Amino acid sequence: MLSKPKFENRRLKRPQLLYQAVQDEVKSYIIEHALMPGDALPPETELAEQLGVSRNSVREAVKSLETLGIVEAKTGAGLFVRNFSFDPLLENLAYGLMFDLQDLADILEVRFHIEHSMIDQAVAAVTDEQIAELRALLTHMAAALAQGESYADADRLFHRTLWTNVRNRSVGKIVDIFWMVFAQAQRCSAIPANPDHAAVYQWHVDIVDALAERNVEAARVAMVRHYGNIQTLLDEMRVARNGQAALNN
Repeated sequence: MLSKPKFENRRLKRPQLLYQAVQDEVKSYIIEHALMPGDALPPETELAEQLGVSRNSVREAVKSLETLGIVEAKTGAGLFVRNFSFDPLLENLAYGLMFDLQDLADILEVRFHIEHSMIDQAVAAVTDEQIAELRALLTHMAAALAQGESYADADRLFHRTLWTNVRNRSVGKIVDIFWMVFAQAQRCSAIPANPDHAAVYQWHVDIVDALAERNVEAARVAMVRHYGNIQTLLDEMRVARNGQAALNN
């Protein structure tokens, strides 16, 4: 069995940020030795000895690296490089954006450009089964609308389904994270939900109709209208929050 390379000449000198320094060294070690997902790292005790730090500092760094999706600790087996995934980043993004509406507006703009520019891929990749799923969701939304009820869950699933078949798997994840962020921000703001649910529903219908016709331009127009509505809500949320802040002061 080949011995693993050691963390030579890497004794750390930043006790005030010790666990972060350990994180940096582990990441550098992975890069310098061209380790691949599934490759083993030295155990915590060995890392602590080679870096000249306590095992608690190593353990804290490892936990942070696990949260970031960089390493994986397997009970009884040790530390391993993990398959890269955007999931931890996107999950943290949802939390971080809850408190800053300007960041939310910036992400909305990024999301719009992603969806607007990639809708041609959704049109090209759409299947009859996918259109049937979207129409079933529209039926659910229409029923909820008729009864004056929320169709938030169906709305979220609609956008998930829209990007199911495109090759870029991150598009659907980014859109879904943004949906959760926006819904949470709306619940935390002192404004009502969008009063024109019928218009929102119709824009969803227009998107599905465009997909069924394989009409890229019509899909883009429907997407522009949908995002214009979200931007209006975001502006209302910003005004409401600024007004509340002024009252608190």
